Amino acid sequence: MKLALISLAKDDLDGNGPIALLPLFAGTLLDLQVQAAQRFGCEKYIFLCPVTHGALLQKIDAMKQQGLDAEYVRSPSDLVQYAGDQDHVIYIADGILPNDEIVAQLSGAPQELLFTVLQAEEYQEFERIDLNQRWLGIVSLRASRLVAMIDIPDEWEIGSALLRTAVQADCPRAIISDRRMGAGAIVHIQSELSAAQFTRRRLRDMPAKKDNFLNRFLLRPLIKRSLPMLWTKKAAPQYLQISTLLAGLAGIGLAVPGYSVAALGLLFFGSVAQFARAAMVQFASGMKSRDWTAAALDILAASAVAILLAQASNAMTLVPNLVIFIVLLLHLLLLRTGGDEIRLALIKPDVRLVLLILLISGIFGPISYGIYAAILYSGLSLVLDRIFARNLAQS
Repeated sequence: MKLALISLAKDDLDGNGPIALLPLFAGTLLDLQVQAAQRFGCEKYIFLCPVTHGALLQKIDAMKQQGLDAEYVRSPSDLVQYAGDQDHVIYIADGILPNDEIVAQLSGAPQELLFTVLQAEEYQEFERIDLNQRWLGIVSLRASRLVAMIDIPDEWEIGSALLRTAVQADCPRAIISDRRMGAGAIVHIQSELSAAQFTRRRLRDMPAKKDNFLNRFLLRPLIKRSLPMLWTKKAAPQYLQISTLLAGLAGIGLAVPGYSVAALGLLFFGSVAQFARAAMVQFASGMKSRDWTAAALDILAASAVAILLAQASNAMTLVPNLVIFIVLLLHLLLLRTGGDEIRLALIKPDVRLVLLILLISGIFGPISYGIYAAILYSGLSLVLDRIFARNLAQS
């Protein structure tokens, strides 16, 4: 069994408490460390904290409610009782967060491994092993080696003790290159300032190259500005989820009596709220899963637009309008499930862009005009993409 040992022994440089409890994204640094440990394949989580903190106890209670095995210890001598000789321990030092590449390296079969970097002036914050290397705060060891730590003084740092144990056991070393370090292989957060810098880097690297013009130039910049404020509210993702669903339901409620502008405006607002929630989840969640909220909103929006379209059509145009609407839905589904290979991503239509087109149409005329405009726009984007792809293949 793999055990995660996460240290909360050091306070941040400002003296506000353990580094692991610094706020980061939609939770704390500790939340991201636990998510990394989950991806390691750890089945038990042990937190080393010499001083009991209420936030840590709440975290442990929340993990237990989720069915996770979590405990905390005050000293190295207490650690041995939770680990058997057949177990394997992965230690994460204070403020250390590995990237996906290192997580993948440790997620396989248990192996003893010590992560290091070659000695250089910019790595002075990491503990030195010898003249040539410094330790990066992550070590994977057999739990049987912890027996040697039973009698160490309580004032010793368990990280340093584990490092000595690994070095004496001639544990294999994984040397992280300067290039990988520069790419964020290991993040070392020590203060609120370094946490804020890490947050800004993550926001800067927020993927945007596959966005259309509406998302890239309007919505995503607004969301980037809003995320730091949203992250201070732990319940923000839930509030955005509720807002998304309520907007969809209210859109249907307003569509029935024929309030097209108000209904489409609410649906567009709900779609933007879902877009913001998806941006939060991609930072706060280590495990990606299907977002049922987006699917629910799509169904609600399609139902509301179908109701409005039926009301705006007469006996002669009802069937053609509904057929065009169904073709539009199938086209959007094709674009969504077709992957990211579209060459003209900047003009790629999505639900938000179609709702905006329909909203503008509803302000100046019948919604059926918006349906015609949307199907022409989506069809043109698909044709241009196919022509562009064919020209590339021939060249």
